[in-house]
Amino acid sequence: MWTLFGNSNFTRLFIGRLITNAGDSLYAVAAMWLVHQLGGSTFHTGLAGFLTMIPTSLQFLVGPLVDRWVLKKTLVVTQLMELLLVLIIPVFYYLGALNVTVVLVVMPIVAFVGQFSFPAERAALPSILGPNDLVKGNSAFSFAYQGLDLVFSGLAGVLVAMLGAVTLYLVDAVTFAVAVLLF
Repeated sequence: MWTLFGNSNFTRLFIGRLITNAGDSLYAVAAMWLVHQLGGSTFHTGLAGFLTMIPTSLQFLVGPLVDRWVLKKTLVVTQLMELLLVLIIPVFYYLGALNVTVVLVVMPIVAFVGQFSFPAERAALPSILGPNDLVKGNSAFSFAYQGLDLVFSGLAGVLVAMLGAVTLYLVDAVTFAVAVLLF
């Protein structure tokens, strides 16, 4: 498996996935924390979870679109869009206009845009890896996508308690910027 990292395109895509996963975990924990803080109720927190899951239920529509688009451009544009969307929260916070409605509107949009990056990464793998390495590459991405999510989510919980939710939104924006540069 380590031979895959001799391929610079694979390495950049893989590191981009790790960074994006870390950012997604930070965002998910920070968003739920912020909704609870601003809304002050479990209803708002539950609504936030529901709104975030709606785009996941539409994921079956994403694959055919990603297959028709230029993959590199899809990866870069989705990361840029997520970066800009995530920055809405700190901007509203610093303007003194942040409320639970803003967060509840931004969350499902960020979740929807995020649905495009993983299928685009998976679709890119056959073009950067040979047929003999494809299974290893898919395994590495599955580990990065799902296996490390537990670690990143736990870390996000600690960081949100230490730094606050709005700060994690800024950190998440940086992760998207780094991913753009890698992709």
